[in-house]
Amino acid sequence: MAKSQGNKGFSKKARGGFLVLGALGFCGYLLFGRPLGFSSSEEQVLFEVPKNASISSLARDLHEKGLIGFPRIFKLVVRLTGQEKRIRAGFYYIQPRNSVVEMAFKLSSGKMATHTVTIPEGKTSWEIYGILKRYFSLDSLSFAGLVHDSEFARSMGMETHGVEGYLFPDTYILPWRITEADVLRTMITRFQQVAGEFPEDSQSLKATNPHGWVTLASIVEKEAAVSSEKKLIAGVFSNRLRLGWPLGADPTTRFAMKKLTGPISAADLNTNSPYNTRRFAGLPPGPVCNPGREALLAALHPKKTPMMFFVAKDDGSRQHYFSATNEEHNGFKAQAAANRRHRAEAHDSISLSEAIPQDSAIPLPQNERVSLQPGLTNTRISEKQ
Repeated sequence: MAKSQGNKGFSKKARGGFLVLGALGFCGYLLFGRPLGFSSSEEQVLFEVPKNASISSLARDLHEKGLIGFPRIFKLVVRLTGQEKRIRAGFYYIQPRNSVVEMAFKLSSGKMATHTVTIPEGKTSWEIYGILKRYFSLDSLSFAGLVHDSEFARSMGMETHGVEGYLFPDTYILPWRITEADVLRTMITRFQQVAGEFPEDSQSLKATNPHGWVTLASIVEKEAAVSSEKKLIAGVFSNRLRLGWPLGADPTTRFAMKKLTGPISAADLNTNSPYNTRRFAGLPPGPVCNPGREALLAALHPKKTPMMFFVAKDDGSRQHYFSATNEEHNGFKAQAAANRRHRAEAHDSISLSEAIPQDSAIPLPQNERVSLQPGLTNTRISEKQ
C-alpha cells in the first residue's frame, strides 16, 4: 500500500512539473516565439510609429501588418518592461514574424529607418532643399525661413544673419522623419566640426573675419571648376580685395538674381544688389553657396601670386588662364574666344552663342575700364550690347 501511494505521489508531482514546464513553455512561446505561417513574406517592412500613438493602437497595427502574433502580450511586455516611455515616433525597417519581446526592444532602440543623402559642394540653400525634398516631407517656406533667421543662427552659436554658406556638403545618413530645423542643425554641426579642424591664425581670417572667410570660400567654390585651381583663384581674389578692386565674380550676381544657370544679361550685371561684385568692391554681405573643405582651405590659405585676372579657357578642360596684367588678360580672352570657335566648329550642332560660358572672365575694376580700348571689356557683355 505504501509503495502504491508513493507512486501516486510521484505521479502527481510529475504531472505538476509537466504542467509548470508546459506553462513556462507556453509563456516563453508567447514572449519569444515567432508564429509560423503568420506572415509568409521575408522582406523587411517599413513601419511607422505615429506621434502620440497609444500602445493599444500600436499593437493592433503591428498585428495587422503581420509583424507580431500576440498584440495583447506585446502591450503587457511593453508596459511591464518600461518600454512604453522609450518608444520613439518615426519609421523603422522591421522583419516580419517578430517575437513580442524583439519588437518591444526594436521600437525603443532608436534605430530608425534612414535615407543616405549626398549634398554636393557649391549648392545654394534652395538647391539643397530640392535635393532633400526627394527624400523627406519638408516645407519650403519653413526651410528658407530658418536659413535666413538670425535667431536660429545664434542658437547654433553663429553671429550671422542666416546660415547660408554653413550647410556643409557631405553624405548624411538621416532618419526618414526629420524636421527642417533638425536637418539644418545636422549640416551646420558638420560644418562646425570641419571648421574646427582648420588653423585660426591664417592671414585670411586676420584680413576679414570668420564670416568673410566663408563668403570668400563660397565664391572660390563657384568659380573654380577644378580642385587644383582653388588656391590660385583665392589668391587672385585676395589680391583684388587688398587693392580695393571689385572682385568681378558673376556668381555673386547670379546668387542675388537666383539665376544660377543660363544667360545673364547686362541689366543683371548692373543691378544695385550689394551682391554685385562688378559694381561694388569688397566681399558681398554673405556666402553665395555652401562651400566644401577644399574651398574653405583655399580661402584660409590663398596662394601667393602676382595674378590679378583669370578667364575660362573654354577648351573643354574646365581650367582658366591666369594673368598679372590687363594686356595678358586680353590676350587670353582672345585665346579663349578662339578655343570656343574651334569647339563650335567641331560640333556643328552647337552654335557659337551656346558655346560661350556665362562666367567667362573677371573684369577690370570700374575705375580702370575707361582706359581700355574698344572690345576689351568682358566679351559676354559687349556681345549682348
